Amino acid sequence: MHVKVSEIVGESPDSWKGAVQSAITEASRYGKNIVGVEVVNFTANVENGQLAEYKANVKIAHTD
Repeated sequence: MHVKVSEIVGESPDSWKGAVQSAITEASRYGKNIVGVEVVNFTANVENGQLAEYKANVKIAHTD
């Protein structure tokens, strides 16, 4: 089996877990068979002193 790695940024208004799932869902739309995920970085947007949007930079291991 040949595994490829793609870097994707996922976003969620609710949580970093949701942001990771968003990245996996996006990668799956392109017919990729996801076999693993590495979270590289977590970031967030802040509005009025509150977390407004969670972001996760992930590396997704997949087969085509």
